[in-house]
Amino acid sequence: MRFLYSFTSPDEAQLQQRRHSLDIYGQFAQVSILFPLICYHLPSLFRFLQNKFRLFLSPRKTKEHASPFVSSFDESSLAPQQISKSSWPRVRWLLDEEILPGWGTWRVLLIATLWTIWLFLLAIRDTGDDYLHLTKRFGIIAASQLPLHYLLAFKSSYSPISYLTHLSHEELNPYHRALGRILLLFFSLHASFYLNFFLQKSLLLKRMKDTDVILGLSAITSFVILGITALARVREKNYFLFFTLHVIISLSVLPILYFHVSHLRLYILESAAIYTLLIIQRNISQSKIENAILKPVKGTSNIISITLPLPPSFSARKTIFHPGQHIYLSLPTPLTAPQEKLRLNPFTIANLPNQDNHIRLVLRALNGTTDILSKLASNHASSSTTNNPNKKPKSLLIEGPYGAASTFPDLLHYGKILLVAGGVGATFTIPIYRDLVNRGIDMRKVRFVWAVRRMGDAGWGVEYLRGEEGSCEIYRTGARSSAAGKKPSRSDNNDDEGEDGGGAIELQERMGLMEDENDDDDDDGGGGEEDAVVLPPQITLHNKRRPDFRLLVEEIFTPDPQSEEVASPAAQKIAILICGPSGMSSALRREVWPWVKRGREIWFHSEEFGW
Repeated sequence: MRFLYSFTSPDEAQLQQRRHSLDIYGQFAQVSILFPLICYHLPSLFRFLQNKFRLFLSPRKTKEHASPFVSSFDESSLAPQQISKSSWPRVRWLLDEEILPGWGTWRVLLIATLWTIWLFLLAIRDTGDDYLHLTKRFGIIAASQLPLHYLLAFKSSYSPISYLTHLSHEELNPYHRALGRILLLFFSLHASFYLNFFLQKSLLLKRMKDTDVILGLSAITSFVILGITALARVREKNYFLFFTLHVIISLSVLPILYFHVSHLRLYILESAAIYTLLIIQRNISQSKIENAILKPVKGTSNIISITLPLPPSFSARKTIFHPGQHIYLSLPTPLTAPQEKLRLNPFTIANLPNQDNHIRLVLRALNGTTDILSKLASNHASSSTTNNPNKKPKSLLIEGPYGAASTFPDLLHYGKILLVAGGVGATFTIPIYRDLVNRGIDMRKVRFVWAVRRMGDAGWGVEYLRGEEGSCEIYRTGARSSAAGKKPSRSDNNDDEGEDGGGAIELQERMGLMEDENDDDDDDGGGGEEDAVVLPPQITLHNKRRPDFRLLVEEIFTPDPQSEEVASPAAQKIAILICGPSGMSSALRREVWPWVKRGREIWFHSEEFGW
């Protein structure tokens, strides 16, 4: 290595100076995460101080208003800021666009790129031409990020990162994956540079027998396996493999790194402490339900309903459920039943538990856990019919509630609200709709659109909407479906993966809701009782049609001339929430984008579980 870096022979004093430099830069790389967190809160702090300063200077100009924003201000003094504010929503919208399917958003890529550059600068700074100093620096910088990486895996609102950023676990998960790729890059550079040094110095065969090198190669191999199995294609093919390896390796790699070199032990102990707290938190948050009711939904071939009484632990903790949250559901798996694999799946709560005094889950049976639950539901139904006294109810474990819904803005502050659901994605939108009704919002401001393949798929939701105020539009698309009683397979739709097949979790229904199909003969493929669904007057049915998002969005953004609040700032704010196939969300975003360019204030949320 004679270009930029060389193999030096430092004396004892230089070695101590190098060790000191490595420790300092490792610690600085770890605490530097505070800088972006502070920057994240600076705009809020700036707005707070600005409002206080404005109120102090001109108290008589400011009037009381229900909105949290100041009603009047000096426009001339804030002209540059107004220009910035009009541009920022467009920038923010573009940052939230997906790069490519499965690649994440531009926002995550930008932040990950900036963080990689920052860590790279810390890795090369003050290393001189010392090749081994650079090599060791890459290793300790990577190790310093391990506690943050484990912290981003927290599925609890008690997570410091969630608390400081007001982001839920599923919103932080893309950054967890991005940081994992950064760690793999830096650890790979560390290992590659060391192997090059051994080759150049003819030490490879000798050093390969040493414990520190064996442990180091074991660690980098573990990280490579994690990186490969975390790829979207691998997760989609076999999510259980990814999940199992992820848990095992994330635990086993810590003692490997601990005994690799002593200088990393501080970061390893921090990571182990976080991992232990994560396990304790998840065990505390888990409750066992003994008398769950599982049953197939009438008029459907593969939709099941699960009713769970609220466990005493929820009452003791005074758990507050926010509409749109989800819980993790698992099966207690004895060693004698290896076929019932323990898998954790997020399932959206389809009702208002605090009001209904129970938890209701509605899910489509595909593969893995949902397939097992479907069989349990069938057994439970047959047991109820035959009155079999020997048939014991199956216990279920639940954990939660979790979800970004706990950090949603108050929808009452928006002029219009659009709720869009595809298939069982209505488990997310129906509780929000019911909550808005309960809170007394003017339901003329709310529009709820639900697309289903067959009316039987909507039967469970009609039960909740019956008797509620407002209106709902159901679009019966009549898309091609599998034969009655047959579960969808990859051949039926190669775009629909099962829950444990990867990114497609229970709400990721992609079976024809947005496809152009002119079939007229497959309406009753899912069961013969779908016509028995009686719709209340407030629900409008559109047969053989898909929602026209362009027209729908135009109607939402067009002000109602009869409304008295047209000119108010709150009336100009639009909230759009969608839960359904990724293609449906993308189609809706495309139609909303022209209104973003016009400067309309829009809050858009697409409920998806990405892994």
